[in-house]
Amino acid sequence: MTLSRRTVVTALGLTAVSGGLTAVSGALPVTTPAAADSRPADGGLQAGGWLQADVDAVAATGPVGVLARVTTPHGTRTARAGTAVLGTDRPVPWRSRMRVGSTTKAFTATVVLQLVGEGRLSLDDTVERRLPGLITGNGNDGRAITVRHLLQHTSGLYDYPEDAAGMPQLRTAEAFRTHRFRTYSAAELIAIALRHPPEFPPGTAFNYSNTGYQVLSLIIEKVTGESWEQQVTRRIIRPLGLRGTTAPGTDPLIHGPHPRGYRPFPDEPGLVDVTDCDQTFGGAAGALIATLADVNSFFAALQRGDLLRPAEQAEMHRTVPTAGDVAEAWPGSRYGLGLMWTPSPDGGYWGHHGDTFGFHTRAATTLDGRRAFTLVWTGPGDEATDAAANTLAAHALTAERGDGDGPERGQ
Repeated sequence: MTLSRRTVVTALGLTAVSGGLTAVSGALPVTTPAAADSRPADGGLQAGGWLQADVDAVAATGPVGVLARVTTPHGTRTARAGTAVLGTDRPVPWRSRMRVGSTTKAFTATVVLQLVGEGRLSLDDTVERRLPGLITGNGNDGRAITVRHLLQHTSGLYDYPEDAAGMPQLRTAEAFRTHRFRTYSAAELIAIALRHPPEFPPGTAFNYSNTGYQVLSLIIEKVTGESWEQQVTRRIIRPLGLRGTTAPGTDPLIHGPHPRGYRPFPDEPGLVDVTDCDQTFGGAAGALIATLADVNSFFAALQRGDLLRPAEQAEMHRTVPTAGDVAEAWPGSRYGLGLMWTPSPDGGYWGHHGDTFGFHTRAATTLDGRRAFTLVWTGPGDEATDAAANTLAAHALTAERGDGDGPERGQ
């Protein structure tokens, strides 16, 4: 889920944080964590030096709280700034569980590619073959959309969070409070998208669309007989021992240590606490809750080849150029199958970012999985926040790198 410049609301995607919202009151200074909470509980070391400086730089652009974790062959470093709860000096818990938004897509894509590797699904399968009659009307045609198109945001399907009538809770504080516990099915979200014609013929362009991942969730269910949540848990969360990662379903709460999430709305001054809400509007596109340690572990395992066979991992790395808000936030980036490549002076890195109500995640790893970082901030942000986050990513991932980390080109 992310903030789109097109809608001035938080929507389910990867696009850059919008600067077009009303002014936010009460921007917080960086605070020093309490002495009693001075070391991470999971054995990571609290960082000084460049990581703390980079986290402070992110916090200085306006977020309420910031937490970062960097894993390298030499160990793990963590840093934090700001506060967990607006108006207090409570630090962000080291082992926080965060809503990671569209980082969920990398998990969903991994399940799909595992099914491909097992011969139960093909990247060339059409939606019509797997889900007859689902995609039709207003020029939308499931016979022309493949599994690859869905994974790579080249399907042309309209992005359902952009529909104001279908997603009222994304627009105003009043609507959020009215609809915060509303439950959606994937079919309902797809139906919202199908009110609109496609953005382009399938396979001809890139347009970040959460709708494709709702379709993929139904394909996973059709092929396996289980929900996407059950499959992600069975295939990824349990094998990797990701004890802080959950698919919440209709549960609106974050269980375990966590900061509060906040966001501005155009109809109310200041920030609104949006932590507790039904995440089914994200589903397979953006509903997961995870710790930063778990996100780093997942991407490192993915890049090491622990989750996919070489053939499917190579397909995941076949990329197309990004466009629109994604390209503006990460110039030169390319998108594979549920995974994005971002260039850097030392070759580039792989990962998937995400934004959802009150939480903003930036996560990536080197090609070999030896260096990984996850950064989460709560509350507002803008282009300056993403610029500071990009600096942190470059510092975290470009040291001690080898050559040949670029993406394979191709559709």
